[in-house]
Amino acid sequence: MPSLKAHFNLLLMSFFTWLAFLLIGLPDYYQSWPFGAKVGICLLVTVLYFPLGAFILGKFSNPQHLLNACFLALYLTLPLFIYDYVYIVLIGGDDLTFVFRYWYLSLFYVSFWIQFPLIGWAMHRAADKAITDARPDQPAG
Repeated sequence: MPSLKAHFNLLLMSFFTWLAFLLIGLPDYYQSWPFGAKVGICLLVTVLYFPLGAFILGKFSNPQHLLNACFLALYLTLPLFIYDYVYIVLIGGDDLTFVFRYWYLSLFYVSFWIQFPLIGWAMHRAADKAITDARPDQPAG
């Protein structure tokens, strides 16, 4: 289980991640961008979050990579959805159907739940392999 400090840092990171995406997407949160540009940014973010996700997971003090990956997915989906809801619905006067019009945001509410656990699983497998490779062969018995 991540420490209280880790939870706070994840929450802070999620806010600044959201703020950066908001600022890049101004003035209308990517709505005026052409379809191809939206697809391109989704692909770019997905590719960039593989090494970034591994880096972030490597910063956790415990070696429970898969569990940590689920916490990372949680903190980069639920808070971002809440921030989007506040910005688009409560401030912007839209409704919950924004998840369809802003599909390029909604994509990450789901994809991070696939991407980060995959990264955590790969890190877990690599750690297990390193331990196995470090042990001398056991005689058959």
